[in-house]
Amino acid sequence: MSRRTWWLLAAAIAGLALAASANSVVNGFAYDDVYLIQRSTRMHTLDGLLREFARTYWGGESGGDGYRPLTIIAFRLEWALGGGSPLPFHVVNIALHLAGAVTVFWLMTAVLPRAAAWIAGALYAVHPVHTEAIANVVGQSELAVALSLALGTGLYLHGRNAGSVSRGRWAAIVAVYIAGMLFKEHAIVLPAILLLAEATIVRDRTPWRQRVAALRPAYLVLAAVGLGYLWARSAVVVAGIGGFKPYVVFQALQLSTGNRVLTMIGLAPEWVRLLLWPARLMTEYAPLTIEVAQGVSASQLPGLLVLLGTLGLAVSCWRRSPAATFGIGFLALSLLPASNFLIPAGFIIAERTLLSPSIGAMIAVGSAVPFVYARIEHSALARRLGAALVLALLAGGITRSTSRNRAWFDNETLFRQAIVDSPDSYRAHFMLGLHLFQKQWLTEGERHFRESIRLFPHDALVAYAMAEQYRANGRCQAAVPYYRALFALVPEADAGHTGFAICLLETGQWREARAEALQAIRSGGRVAIARAIIAAAKAAMESVDVHGTGDIKAAQPASGAKP
Repeated sequence: MSRRTWWLLAAAIAGLALAASANSVVNGFAYDDVYLIQRSTRMHTLDGLLREFARTYWGGESGGDGYRPLTIIAFRLEWALGGGSPLPFHVVNIALHLAGAVTVFWLMTAVLPRAAAWIAGALYAVHPVHTEAIANVVGQSELAVALSLALGTGLYLHGRNAGSVSRGRWAAIVAVYIAGMLFKEHAIVLPAILLLAEATIVRDRTPWRQRVAALRPAYLVLAAVGLGYLWARSAVVVAGIGGFKPYVVFQALQLSTGNRVLTMIGLAPEWVRLLLWPARLMTEYAPLTIEVAQGVSASQLPGLLVLLGTLGLAVSCWRRSPAATFGIGFLALSLLPASNFLIPAGFIIAERTLLSPSIGAMIAVGSAVPFVYARIEHSALARRLGAALVLALLAGGITRSTSRNRAWFDNETLFRQAIVDSPDSYRAHFMLGLHLFQKQWLTEGERHFRESIRLFPHDALVAYAMAEQYRANGRCQAAVPYYRALFALVPEADAGHTGFAICLLETGQWREARAEALQAIRSGGRVAIARAIIAAAKAAMESVDVHGTGDIKAAQPASGAKP
């Protein structure tokens, strides 16, 4: 392929990627963007940028987990560039997607014939499952990881197919590997992907023993870099090897490792659907939209068959279609960190985490193009129909992507769309209810909170949020049952004791109010408010003892006091 032809094809890929993502530039901050960027004073200054290498991704007030220093530094620079406007963030996301799409096409030219590489790259450029990563600012880390995996793998394959990987290329691969991990931990799988490439699609007739001896030093360097990253990360993050607290549903149900794995086996068809036909997209993959396993059941059988069938396809294609095997393996390895198979993640399924796996999926799809073309090349009609099908898929991808980009415009748009996408997801109702309460649309917010609890009554956070909203709006009688539900679900919970004590005091349950105020002090609550509640409860009880009645309102602190 001539250089001019390559650049023309790459420009077409970039044009398709731009067509599928450009309308997201008008989006604001939504979902995690609001808490991580818009409301975080940490993001609003350039002081101490290098200190991010010793800080967690989320601040202590939001859980203090994750380690993505380059992502946070990028966000802080973008905030400064735009003076707090979301525009620079979205411009960077779109630019990363364009760069990623062109790099993926470049990688695919080392794996597939030119036409197949272009088709696979074009499908990647317009894939609708990418919209969450592109249209939501925090997806920037996913875009950086996908770019690093594609670039590192492409550097390796183009070097190996030319004979050997030069020291300069190895240095570039190591640099890309380090940068990718510092944007997001999922890039740690790059060495495994390179090993898979060496075993499947590298064209080298040298005996394996000699190949291993020649490549061993470079792979040992990559291994040392990966271990060094894990060591540095563990020194900052205390949430275990995963770096994040397990998904709230896993915690609420005290889900065993076996049931977590069974849950994800049951969801394997959903991964395949999202990668191959993402007509339906959702923001909240949660019960009851998602079935959480409580032991082995027939509902996991389709997922098991999908997993076994995919593994069987990869093995059977090892010699006949190495590109298909490599694509499936790339998919599996890049999905593994977020799959919940090895370690619990902070979600069940998140569409943004399918950005990198979709590279492998499209390589596998592209590997079928030469096979199909060989059977239709002598039929002009079949070739025209094939071309029309490709054009239809690209047009459909752009249409679906641009329509989905608009769902991420802001929280109001996103949370209302989430109810449309997954009406049986308790998290969708919870997030919309929380948003509506913040907007002081209390009646509608209350309705969605109640629906969330009806669908999944095991999440203590929903009970806590419901109780706090009732208390903040002067409805302590309604709040008390939800505080009780909170502590029934999580007896050791630290949050909520002060608010519970206030409402117990207001509803005349003085003795219990005093006990809860004492517990609030032990749990690190605001001591001044707790002491005021204790004093008020004592005065009220003494008034009853002396007079047989008492004016509770005169003795208690303001019911709107915040815990």
